[in-house]
Amino acid sequence: MKINQFKIRKIYKKIGLLIVVLMLVPSLLVDNHQKLVVSLDEKNSDKLSIRESTIYRQDTWGSAYDVDVNGGYAYIADRDSGLAIISIFDPTNPGIPINEDTTGSAYGVHVSGDFAYVADSSSGLAIINISDPTNPGAPVYEDTTGEAWGVYVSGDFAYVASKSSGLAIINISDPTNPGAPVYVNTTGEARDVYVSGDYAYVANGYGLAVLNISDPTNPGAPVYVNTGNMAWGVYVSGDFVYVASTNSGLAIINISDPSNPGVPVYVSTTYWAMAVYVRGDYAYIADGLSGLAVINVFDPTNPGAPIYEDTPGYAFGVYVSVHENYAYVADADKGLAIIHIGEMLSPIIIDTPDDFSVDFGYTGVDISWTATDQDPSNYTIALQGTGIVSGPSAWSNGTEVIYNVTNGLPVGEYTYTIKFTDDYGNFSTDTVTMAVIDVANPIITNTPSDFTVDFGYTGKNITWTATDQTPNTYNITLQGGGTVYGPRAWANGTPITYNIPEDLVAGEYIYTIKFIDDYDNFITDTVTMTINERNSPAIISFGIYFIIPLLFGIILMILRSRKKYHKRRHNQF
Repeated sequence: MKINQFKIRKIYKKIGLLIVVLMLVPSLLVDNHQKLVVSLDEKNSDKLSIRESTIYRQDTWGSAYDVDVNGGYAYIADRDSGLAIISIFDPTNPGIPINEDTTGSAYGVHVSGDFAYVADSSSGLAIINISDPTNPGAPVYEDTTGEAWGVYVSGDFAYVASKSSGLAIINISDPTNPGAPVYVNTTGEARDVYVSGDYAYVANGYGLAVLNISDPTNPGAPVYVNTGNMAWGVYVSGDFVYVASTNSGLAIINISDPSNPGVPVYVSTTYWAMAVYVRGDYAYIADGLSGLAVINVFDPTNPGAPIYEDTPGYAFGVYVSVHENYAYVADADKGLAIIHIGEMLSPIIIDTPDDFSVDFGYTGVDISWTATDQDPSNYTIALQGTGIVSGPSAWSNGTEVIYNVTNGLPVGEYTYTIKFTDDYGNFSTDTVTMAVIDVANPIITNTPSDFTVDFGYTGKNITWTATDQTPNTYNITLQGGGTVYGPRAWANGTPITYNIPEDLVAGEYIYTIKFIDDYDNFITDTVTMTINERNSPAIISFGIYFIIPLLFGIILMILRSRKKYHKRRHNQF
């Protein structure tokens, strides 16, 4: 590699950094809050791998600005020190950096195949052979008219965010001999780019620029979305583009129709969102002095609040390996920070049941949940007022958990809470309420028949019996007279007796009882009582007793008249 005055200055800078590190080592060794893992190397014995909380560190020679991971290596755009390559086969004990210097300042990096593509600011695109990561090749350059800040490789083309020149598209079908750039002016300063399908998404000025690159040699005109503040990083996942929009935080934009992107949904972060990487249900943001911010984007239209893991430097770039469960953060002058994200994140319950009701007497009812986590441990299900009714039992990432509800619970509300826990003690809960309701009407098991009484009756009553699991009240009404009894409480299977008043006149009396339960189910029954008028045979008997003496008197009068008649006739003769 040719040594010029610029490189000599860098060598002096590295020697100075070495002296500073050696001066700091004694104080670091007595720090009770850090565990030092010293990696000895004949060439670079001053490099320290420092474990801070959930963070493993590896210093770099320059200022780490972006990071990409491929195989067992992290590739870092290390500003004035070019490309830094660090072995991460054991993320808890990263290797010593191997640097390949570049003539510019390395701001972005993307690895594809055997090559690392570096956005090298004033030097444009630098292409470095990394077929042997321990011995990278010399850079091949393709200059761009604007400063190269970000790069993404798709197919035979490298897409370079070329700041004031917008998007530069370079044919890299032969990485050792890249083609001349094709430019698209994006009016703002292009700082990052992501390619998905036929579209390039550019973090541009104060927002997002979307360009059709179905023909990379003749890209379409940009479509813009304003994100409020400087857009610094961009990532596409599914139908959404995620924009790191500095002090606007994270902007999430629907791109199901890339030619007509939606209105941004924002999540504020505590510092400046510089870069974003999406894996699974989370967006990971390099948030400057706040370190790594993690946001639940299971529902991108309703993202969660950020959780943070601070880093010792200034977080500029981020890459996440879900398989390994680590986030790799380009942490400026603190080099590479490696964070075990499993320690940060709680399980996500992606399938939650709604509250529901069942009929009394149900059978075969179950409740199911599904949760995701890279390190699932166990779950429990508790019934309010009772305690744990299932578990602890093991669960699997993305696998449904089914709880079979006990058959035939009495009428009432039953609140179940599931708790998913991971290997690090992080947990998430969900609660569902099952209401057992009575939809059946009460049943009248004893119903009186219609009946008749004589006028002047006494001691008459009517009795009904009804059954129901949730009896409430009953009332008795008299047709034409309204409610004559109740509402009163009634009990399941207990007879209800109504005593009929004794001063009723002759006629028909229609009584209706209504049994009601706790759920307003009801049943009625009607009975008719007839009161006869005064008995007619009693009137006839009284007449006979009156007529007999009368007839007897008439007969006596007749007999006396006949006797007088005969006497007068005898006297005449």
